[in-house]
Amino acid sequence: MQRREFVAGAATAALLGAIPAWAADLKQFQLGVITDEITQDFEKALLWVKGFGLQLVELRFVWDKYVTDFTADDVKRAKELLAKHGMKVSVVDSPYFKTLLPGTRSRFASAKPDPMQSDYSQQEAILHRAIARAKDFGTDKVRVFSFLRVDDPKIVFDRVAKELEKTAAIAQREGIRLVLENEFSCNVGTGAESAAMLKAVKSPALGLNWDPGNAYDAGETPFPNGYDALDKPRIWHMHLKDAVRGKNGEVEWAPIGSGKIDYVGQFRALLKNGYKGTMSLETHYLNTAKDKEASSRESMEGLLKVIREA
Repeated sequence: MQRREFVAGAATAALLGAIPAWAADLKQFQLGVITDEITQDFEKALLWVKGFGLQLVELRFVWDKYVTDFTADDVKRAKELLAKHGMKVSVVDSPYFKTLLPGTRSRFASAKPDPMQSDYSQQEAILHRAIARAKDFGTDKVRVFSFLRVDDPKIVFDRVAKELEKTAAIAQREGIRLVLENEFSCNVGTGAESAAMLKAVKSPALGLNWDPGNAYDAGETPFPNGYDALDKPRIWHMHLKDAVRGKNGEVEWAPIGSGKIDYVGQFRALLKNGYKGTMSLETHYLNTAKDKEASSRESMEGLLKVIREA
């Protein structure tokens, strides 16, 4: 083990040792990290996560490609590294339905298209690849979206619900659970919108990836407002990142604990409600040096302090 990995592990152990028995702990919350928030070098990312005493990773971009685009060789190589370092996969992140609903236009449309967005005709193939990758990596959870946000999401609510209902039926037959991410650039962006969509789509194969940072970006107070609206048993996964609003009103990502999201309150509520799902640090924040590893370390240390206070 390299020195800085040992130091990280020792610091984490010391911090966790100070947590009262009645407070939150990492094992209870099944905490992991989205690996590409640290580096595209998968083994380095695994070592980083391991250095904090964690065993879960969420797979999104690895080796500069979506995990849903993995070849058989990529899958084999990744599984070997996971086994080597004793790590497990919590969620396979797909770009499913992060696209335009036919006949609509995104309120965030720009002249320059996003190269990571696919068109509607590709969605079925993306879903089946995501399900296959989830089975490859031993998880039953696949992250999905709700189509790129239109000016008034209420107008397309029923159409989005029908698409998710059909998708959930496929997932249920495959033994897969879909975690719908509340994404500020999509039609389900807040806790209130998430609650309404899950109420409309009652499938046992559809739950929520609750992202307080995205809810904040969408203009909601994530805790307590957004969280209070949610059907708690249908929160199966969480993304953790913090944020503030800059002078121009746009969101600026921050290390957890230094932003405007009440994560201490959020974790206390999770404890009270007996949350048993998984969660991942999704750093987003970049320090002035634009060092992703150092920025993620800063945010993880902030997260551990939040857990200690919860």
